[in-house]
Amino acid sequence: MILAFNILITIISVVIMLYLLEKDLGLFLLSLLIFVQYIWMFFSLTVIESGIYIVEQGRKGYFVYSTLVLLLFFVSTIISLIFFKKIFTSSFEKIKVTKIKIKQIKEPQIILFFLCSIFFLAFLNLFLSPIPLFSDKVTKFNFWEYAKLPFLKAFVGNVMAFVAFGIALLYRYFKKTSIVFFILYVTYLLLVGQKFSGFFLGLTGALIGFYFTTEKKIKFKLKWVFNKYLLLFVVVMFTLVYYKYSISKPFRNLNLTTLEAVFYRFFGLQGHVFWGTTEQYIYLDKPNTWNIIELWKGMHHLMLEFWPWRYQDFISVTTRGVSWTNAYPSILIRIFPLPIALLINFILVSFLSLMQTLLSRFIIGKSLFISIVLFQLLIWSSFAYTMGYFSKLIIPVIVLILLILFNYLKFLTNTNGKKN
Repeated sequence: MILAFNILITIISVVIMLYLLEKDLGLFLLSLLIFVQYIWMFFSLTVIESGIYIVEQGRKGYFVYSTLVLLLFFVSTIISLIFFKKIFTSSFEKIKVTKIKIKQIKEPQIILFFLCSIFFLAFLNLFLSPIPLFSDKVTKFNFWEYAKLPFLKAFVGNVMAFVAFGIALLYRYFKKTSIVFFILYVTYLLLVGQKFSGFFLGLTGALIGFYFTTEKKIKFKLKWVFNKYLLLFVVVMFTLVYYKYSISKPFRNLNLTTLEAVFYRFFGLQGHVFWGTTEQYIYLDKPNTWNIIELWKGMHHLMLEFWPWRYQDFISVTTRGVSWTNAYPSILIRIFPLPIALLINFILVSFLSLMQTLLSRFIIGKSLFISIVLFQLLIWSSFAYTMGYFSKLIIPVIVLILLILFNYLKFLTNTNGKKN
């Protein structure tokens, strides 16, 4: 009965997501990182509540209605995204987007040079450094510790999702060059040891870029889910993960085979933080902290609460920047009672909606460079939510304020110029 209940809740969540996908493909793509996080957690919670051992908490899971609680947050998030999209779309309707131009050089040429520079720096550093794909010591997590040019991390990053997005924007201007860029991008991700998450971020960027630059309105079709290229992508990703796990052999203390380790990583750990907070603060009725400042470093607080090892190990791990995954909306359950947590979630998601609306507005307005900047800010903001690190919203908020002020001043200047 427990398994049947959780499977039913998971199916309901998937149906809701598919309905939104059909009704508003643009909103779905802009929110893809958030939706995948939720769906992945539904599957993970179903597995956890079947009684598997949670290695990162040092105990076994059991039924605490966590999938039902997650469904409430999922619905609250979708309602918020739809509601605030309508508000922001009408508010920014008259905003004239800013385009970058250097003398006679138009923006597509500028973006082409920008992407060429990023590729040159990324591959230069990669070929001078140990390549993770061919190493049993260097991985995507510690690559920059062994990199010969570590200062490039600030420019290149780990996944370069903004590059995939930029290539998609550039496709309508330089088709053949864009195809070559896509091949280079995939090659880089493979060599640097990226698996599902890296390719997923790149694919998300490309899909958003293609969708909002196409001349024809695209409607979702269910047969896309069974597209041969998508299925091939899934098979390739699974093969890469299997290959890496056969070398590194994670979870060896659980005596899992390579195949079992892959499935355990995919479905056993993604939702364990949410399961733990639901168990403690809803099922066992532990008092809430009511400390909203915990949102600043939400994951740290949750890791410390469920950390099964020594405190010194916790300090060592977090100092290196390593953390668990999906601390949001778990941190809200720790801080507030469930009804208030749902309301706070509805309000907080409005910032993501603001970022999404601005991004779509600038893409449609063919402001390429600022669109790339806004896309990267949306990625950072989405991760700030999913990881529960709201401190990472500082840069997006500052840039967003400056962008809005700049466009507002530009609007006032143009208005006064017409009057004079």
